[in-house]
Amino acid sequence: MNAFKSLEPINTVNIARWHELEQIMAHAMRNHCFNMVYQPLVSLTSGQLVGFESLVRCESSRYGVVGPDEFIPHVEQSGMILDLGDWIFKQTLSDLSEMRSLGMTDITISLNISPVQIIEGNVFSKVMTLLDKYQIDPAAIKVELTETALIKSPQRIAKTFEQFHKEGVKIWLDDFGTGYASLGLLRQFNIDGLKIDRSFISGITTNNEDFTLCSAIIAMAQRLGLETIAEGIEQREQLQILEQLGCDVAQGYLLGRPSSLANNTQTWVKKNS
Repeated sequence: MNAFKSLEPINTVNIARWHELEQIMAHAMRNHCFNMVYQPLVSLTSGQLVGFESLVRCESSRYGVVGPDEFIPHVEQSGMILDLGDWIFKQTLSDLSEMRSLGMTDITISLNISPVQIIEGNVFSKVMTLLDKYQIDPAAIKVELTETALIKSPQRIAKTFEQFHKEGVKIWLDDFGTGYASLGLLRQFNIDGLKIDRSFISGITTNNEDFTLCSAIIAMAQRLGLETIAEGIEQREQLQILEQLGCDVAQGYLLGRPSSLANNTQTWVKKNS
C-alpha cells in the first residue's frame, strides 16, 4: 500500500475536518508524532524476505491516531509533505542502515514518493545525499509512485526517474490497475516493476474478473521484463494462485503487518539466520 496516495481535491473533504487536520498536523510536526513502520516483502519463488515497504504513521497523546489515508492528502495539499518527506527519507535510510548492520544485507526498501516532492522539492538530491551519508547502495532502494501521480507534471517526473535510474534506483508503479497507466506510460517512464492493487487481490479467489485481470497484468509484466508485487494478501489461497500465475513478490497481512524496526529485525533476523 502506498503511503502517498494521489492528491484529492479540497472540496471533497469535509471543511470542518480539514481545519481540524491543520491543527493536528501542525501539532504533530512540532511534537514529532510521526513514526515509521515497515511491511515485509516476500519472494514467491524462494519464500525469503526480499525487502520492506516504508510506511509513515501518526499518533499523538493529544489527538490519538490519525490514519494515513486522511493525513497524507492533507500534508500534500498543505505543502507539509516537503518537511515530512525529508524526515521520512532520513529515518527510513537510517533504519535501513541499522538493518544492514544486523546482517540483513540483501534487502531493499521501498520509498513512497509524492508528486509534490518531485515537482516542488529536489527529491533526487535529497535521497542520494542520504544514501551517501549512510553508505547504502542505490540498488537497495525502490521508489514508488501511484499511477494517477504520473499525470501531474509528467516531464518533471520522467526527468527525476531518469536521474534515479542512472544511479541504479528502481522505479515502481503502485496501485497498478486503478489509474491511468498504459503501455505507453510504462515505456515513457521506464518503469521497473508493478504493484498489483489490493482491490484485485481481494477477489482473486472468488471473482473471475479479478483473477483474469491479475493474470493479464502478470503476463504483461513478464513480457515487458517487469517485476510484480501483489499487495493486500490475507489468505493462503490468494498466495497460492499468485504463485501459480508467476507473480514475483508478495505483501500483506498473511506475511506480516506493518511493524516497527525493532519488531521486524527481531522477527526476520531470526528467520533468515
